Amino acid sequence: MADKMISNIEEYLQLSNSDNKDDYDRIIKEELSEELISAILNNYPEKYSWLVHNKFVPIEVLRTLAMNSNVDVRFTVAMKKKCDRAIFEILMSDENFSVRMAVARNNKLPIDLLEILTFDKECEIAEEAKIILKKRVPLRISP
Repeated sequence: MADKMISNIEEYLQLSNSDNKDDYDRIIKEELSEELISAILNNYPEKYSWLVHNKFVPIEVLRTLAMNSNVDVRFTVAMKKKCDRAIFEILMSDENFSVRMAVARNNKLPIDLLEILTFDKECEIAEEAKIILKKRVPLRISP
């Protein structure tokens, strides 16, 4: 559990709109109440990417945001180390090049899914996946 918690939307909005690094750090490092997360999801779509950056964001929220219509939100989720297999499977078939590339570059992507990305329709993503696969499994012959 976090030492501190941000529990109300007014405080969250103030912190997220600040240029102060300490405020930014609080948004990332402090736990968010369920009520606050719900308020963001229901009323503040422009804050979804901020929400993804929080280290305590629940996996269920990431699953929901992995299917968001905003490519920036999906891209931010794709970079998150906390992603589980289901999220990676959703995002690795995203229509957006940047989202799929972020998935390929995520060190937590399971090897078998990385292998699938070596056959991505975009040769740049396929080649990147092959390079990463060689680094992660150096003794194996990659596709």
